[in-house]
Amino acid sequence: MTDNILFSADSYKYTHDKMLPNNTQGVYSYFEARKGSKFPKTVFYGLQAILKKYFVGPVITQELINEADYLITRHIGPGIFNKEGWEYILKKYNGHLPLRIKAVKEGSLIDISNVLMTIENTDDKVPFLTNFAETILTHIWYPITVATTSYYGKLMLTNWLTTTSDKEGEDFNNILNFQLHDFGCRGTENFEASMLGGSAHLLNFNGTDTVPALLVPSRYYNENIDKMFGYSIRATEHSIRATEHSIMTSRGEEGEFGVVEELLNKNPDGIMAMVIDSYNYERFIEVCGTKFKDLILNRNGRIVFRPDSGDIIKVSQQVLELLGQYFGYTVNNKGFKVLPDQVRALWGDGINISDMDRILEESAKNGWSSENWAFGMGGGLLQKINRDTCRFAFKCSAQKYDDKWHDVQKRPLDMSKASKKGRLSLILNEINKYQTIQETSERDILDLVFENGKLIREQTFSEIREIVRRNWV
Repeated sequence: MTDNILFSADSYKYTHDKMLPNNTQGVYSYFEARKGSKFPKTVFYGLQAILKKYFVGPVITQELINEADYLITRHIGPGIFNKEGWEYILKKYNGHLPLRIKAVKEGSLIDISNVLMTIENTDDKVPFLTNFAETILTHIWYPITVATTSYYGKLMLTNWLTTTSDKEGEDFNNILNFQLHDFGCRGTENFEASMLGGSAHLLNFNGTDTVPALLVPSRYYNENIDKMFGYSIRATEHSIRATEHSIMTSRGEEGEFGVVEELLNKNPDGIMAMVIDSYNYERFIEVCGTKFKDLILNRNGRIVFRPDSGDIIKVSQQVLELLGQYFGYTVNNKGFKVLPDQVRALWGDGINISDMDRILEESAKNGWSSENWAFGMGGGLLQKINRDTCRFAFKCSAQKYDDKWHDVQKRPLDMSKASKKGRLSLILNEINKYQTIQETSERDILDLVFENGKLIREQTFSEIREIVRRNWV
């Protein structure tokens, strides 16, 4: 995103100040996930980071105004850019934005079709400002969608682990918290996306290969840089050694197992993942399970076999059977097979939550516990989503004129796109369900977050994770 906030809008936003009725004093808008969302609830996350980066403090200068005036004049035409309005903000508020933003606490799990955030101008002379900010604020759809996708991934993995594993307490959580790994860094549109999206995943899991995400807690959520929230696979090990095809193919097909032997000798402990489909994954497991069996089973650590190609159901089950054949297995108290602690499988290519569910369902049918598996999700977590995944919308619901607020509402023939009206509150109703009401309420869950250039409410990353964690209790 540009360093000049005056460029952070769709072109048509620059024309709206002249389209509002002359007596308009205020515009009030809200943000929600509408009916038709892929998920029934969303995990609210990312607002504090966006506000700190783009809204807090004096963000308007004369230089930025002049730059925007020049560009928008050439882009749309003369007299379009509201230079007078922005200079008013510069002079009266020293470049601070006269906006008020309220929102649910980050980490909250909120039913769709409920207000998540509201925004309004605090100065009657700049009603255009509310919806000018829409473009930036709407970008919160991305960290929310990643956090929500990750949340429902954890829900699915929890169900399978509960069904097929006899692990409890800390042992259960140690498996679960590292069972879905973020592999999405290289596929994001930019590093800002990898930072926000990657950190959203860390609300639910501890495993990540998206290093930029590690910067978010300290930069935007008041955590000490020494506090680590994401690890590569196991927190107890802090890191994992992982091969890729450039390693495994470095000596050609005939030299593949020379590479394996060297890797095992160089890395006698800790977790090490090896891609096994450079040539023939069946032969790879056979050789490792015969020639290197003792070396693997005597390690102080774990070898993770990663097939990553072919039919995900057929190959994943064949890999489990081959690993069990060569390395052995035990049967847990729930009657499911578990590989030795030194051996596990990982699928990390081209999968989504549905694919993982299918793998684990088939594994359970074949008598294997889900604890044998870990997953790496890249595109399905950070890339193959969009604003319509949860059908997010930012809509005006009230306008102020003649010193009074008046309800406004969009009511198209397609009522799935109907908007809410009035000034809104979010409450927990009598049956303990979230409910949006068209009035102010002392029970309002929406907190004042931002006002006139200042961040009013701040949360730590730890606090947000704890709010998410409570949803599992």
